[in-house]
Amino acid sequence: MSRECERLHEKFSALPRLSDGYRKEQVPNNGLYVVFENGEAAHNTDRIVRIGTHTGKDNLPKRINEHLYTPNKDRSIFRKHIGRCILAKRNDPFLEQWEIDLTTRANRAKYAEKIDFEKLEEIEQEVSAYIAGNLSFVVVEVENKQKRLATESAMISAIAVCLDCSPSKNWLGLHHPNRKICNAGLWNVQGLPG
Repeated sequence: MSRECERLHEKFSALPRLSDGYRKEQVPNNGLYVVFENGEAAHNTDRIVRIGTHTGKDNLPKRINEHLYTPNKDRSIFRKHIGRCILAKRNDPFLEQWEIDLTTRANRAKYAEKIDFEKLEEIEQEVSAYIAGNLSFVVVEVENKQKRLATESAMISAIAVCLDCSPSKNWLGLHHPNRKICNAGLWNVQGLPG
């Protein structure tokens, strides 16, 4: 698996990097995105820390924007993971409120008195700042939905089991309450073995 993972890193790290301020036309309508994080290295290059795709037709630009640049943790599990780690790292009790899903109108009404919305906005901005300051990504076009999903799954599996792809001792993800993220060194949960 290590050689397969090394090939993935070589291939994707050679592609043009995008980050905060990228232009929408730089992203194909359908495909995969691969995220790199400052300070993370593997296989003599930057380490892949997340692989993602989308299920809806022509939805890749929207999905990338939701995950990386729209401050709404309930529309992006990736943002929720980063916020969890920021809060867990400093033992912030707001983590309990961060976990509440406010997607539905019913939940927003139910928890209106229990959520510190000012603090919620502060953490959303902190997550956005972390992403803008530390993450870059590449994209590859894959039109076929089944192929996209299969490729994403295979890539996550290959990287998660690679013994040469460990996170650095300073990786923010090591503060995640889910040990799967810590052990794999990926901001993914779905598709991880075990």
